[in-house]
Amino acid sequence: MALPVFDPASRRGETIDPSRWTLWLILFFVFGLAFWVSSSPKSLPVVVRTVALAVQTGSVLAMTAIFQGYLVGFLLVMVSWQVALIVPLPAAILWAGVDSALWAFFQEPHFHMGWRWSATGAFLGFQVFALVTGTIARAEAELREEQGRVNAELVSTRELLRESSKAGERMRIARDLHDALGHHLTALCLHLEAALHSSEPEARSIAEKALATSKQALQDVRGVVAGLRGSEQIDLRRALELLAVNVPRLALHLSLPGELHITDADRAQAVLRCVQEITTNTLKHSDAQNLWITLCIEQQSIAIDARDDGRVQHAGSSGTGIASMRQRLEELGGGVAIDPASRNGFRLRAWVPVAKHAEAQ
Repeated sequence: MALPVFDPASRRGETIDPSRWTLWLILFFVFGLAFWVSSSPKSLPVVVRTVALAVQTGSVLAMTAIFQGYLVGFLLVMVSWQVALIVPLPAAILWAGVDSALWAFFQEPHFHMGWRWSATGAFLGFQVFALVTGTIARAEAELREEQGRVNAELVSTRELLRESSKAGERMRIARDLHDALGHHLTALCLHLEAALHSSEPEARSIAEKALATSKQALQDVRGVVAGLRGSEQIDLRRALELLAVNVPRLALHLSLPGELHITDADRAQAVLRCVQEITTNTLKHSDAQNLWITLCIEQQSIAIDARDDGRVQHAGSSGTGIASMRQRLEELGGGVAIDPASRNGFRLRAWVPVAKHAEAQ
């Protein structure tokens, strides 16, 4: 695209001060530097990329004003494609329309070389192509991120469901043991106790042994039942760790107690949904790169402290997700509090009581 400037035949008849060619070259390399910034794979704020794109646009228009070359204008196609990646489509169309009009304005004095309409038509066609492909690429990237987020939630929810199913199965076995074997063994004990009142010495000896055996069996069954009921805790830690591993784009830093077990499936579900909603809220409404979530046991309640390093947007407001989270926790006696005074990212605190059913070590 810069070759026409270095070709003396392209500048034949031009009466431009040589110092302006130097300025043209400076602008050309300024465009390259700005393009390097705007297309960087590093995580940069949108405003930085937007400023870089504005510098690229200004550089191309200035180069066109110095030397009316068609090829340099095609650098604006690269700008339009990048613009479509970071701003909504209407804004991208407006940007491309304005820079195309200004480009045509600076080209007007020198529509020469016999191909003004073909070059201009190709330029505008590539502008439209860049906008369409950039918009599609942006939509696909957003869908991939959403898919990754949903997958992370499904993995963690599946783990919690597995733990809840195990607890339910243990409870069912305990009930069956108690209702079936416990009933019969109790009846056996009653019959044998009645036999003890028999006057026959031999029958009495046998009855005493049978009674001792049946009481031991009943004690063993009750021990199994007590063990099953005591182990019906849900391992919430595993579900939360799976969520952290599978979250896309965002680095989720979890701080959890050594062990976190809850016997109530509703409360375990509420805690997991709360962490999921906080993560979703950060992904959708913040440019944060890190999210810190800390869980701890405070006065028979699980407390959830969350903060990110993004820019604060609509501080103190409650969207649908936050409102749903608050309703879910309030139904269990908990609540949600947002820090409206925070200026260093979004901050939230939630809690749900678990009485004596939580353990943290």
